[in-house]
Amino acid sequence: MRRLAILVMAVIGVTALAAPAAPAAIAQSDSGDEPTLDDAPSGRAPKRGEDYRGTLKDAIADIQAYWTEQFPELYGSDYEPIPANRIIAAKPRVKLPKCQGQTVTYGDAENNAFYCYKSNFIAYDDVGLFPRIHRDFGGLAVPLVLAHEWGHAIEDRAGNADQRTILKELQADCFAGSWLKHVADGDSKRVKLKDGNLDAALAALLNFADEPGTSEETEPGAHGSGFDRVSALQQGFDDGAEACAPYYDTPPTIVEIPFSDEQDAATGGNAPAEKVIPVGVDLLNDFYTQVEPAYVPKTIDDVYAFDADDEDNLPVCGGTEQDKETVDNRLFYCIDDGNFGFDEPYVQHVYDDIGDFGVVTLLANPFATYVQTIQQFPGVDENADNAVLGADCYTGGFAAAMFN
Repeated sequence: MRRLAILVMAVIGVTALAAPAAPAAIAQSDSGDEPTLDDAPSGRAPKRGEDYRGTLKDAIADIQAYWTEQFPELYGSDYEPIPANRIIAAKPRVKLPKCQGQTVTYGDAENNAFYCYKSNFIAYDDVGLFPRIHRDFGGLAVPLVLAHEWGHAIEDRAGNADQRTILKELQADCFAGSWLKHVADGDSKRVKLKDGNLDAALAALLNFADEPGTSEETEPGAHGSGFDRVSALQQGFDDGAEACAPYYDTPPTIVEIPFSDEQDAATGGNAPAEKVIPVGVDLLNDFYTQVEPAYVPKTIDDVYAFDADDEDNLPVCGGTEQDKETVDNRLFYCIDDGNFGFDEPYVQHVYDDIGDFGVVTLLANPFATYVQTIQQFPGVDENADNAVLGADCYTGGFAAAMFN
């Protein structure tokens, strides 16, 4: 195999969030499909059964133990655990408690998970949402969603139930990130990280970001864009729960931007599909010309499309034809030939589901690898972990420059 620097990213469909008026919810899927867990693909998350129940049990016990330790350090009083009978697996014909005096049914919990402020209970869809994300996003996805809901319980106990929704949602993400770091550090006796399940769990969280065009000023139920949610989670992961506590005094930067006019709204804020790659190349050239003095701009002629399903016309790198498994659903930089390839159906899917900036962000990562070859970054020829993380970091810098 010739030197092929590859970007791998899970494709996720961004869905709208909705919830009952009083509870704080992480997700509301607009898909009516119910999971068929017996048909779960091999190599993915385990089927619902003992593993799923065990994951729930272990996550609940660990999150309760984590906050028993952390809450007194943050707020100076003992943590009040959520009683076991207030953590409710919602399904048809299961009676749910009233939420601040309002009747709550399985219809409110369907494809959803939420914490009810002041009534102190968590409900989650045990028929659709939790089995589905456990199957599709791996064994850490359900614990991460629970950690987010526990973040709302912490807000409630800290007296912040009446704060602005988007700040409560992002603080809950931040608290979830702090718990995640506790797991990553090996401090959990019950929940362990396995290869790939952290990225998959993060994809599950991103699956429930606000749709493009949401304005946190005008949408009382806004939960945060993908950028907002990842940033909050990352802050908790990097700096601990103490960095999350002051969110109401010093709010984090929120990047949700409303559509500027009717035309912007009609296109979902996106450039036409055929212009996204050329515009992306121009933007990346402009960015990296400022970042790396030795950078030589690329042209649109250096970027080509292919269809990974057309096995008679798979891309060639360094004189070697690549196999379908290597290039399927991927964008890459060929170090030997100095060009970029992208699986066109995959990129079209990202454009349709996420938007133009999703495509440009994908393209930014192999461009970052190109910059690393100029800098002779250690490990770039072998796709070493440090080089992959370095490319991710450059891509984040590009995204920040675009926002600023």
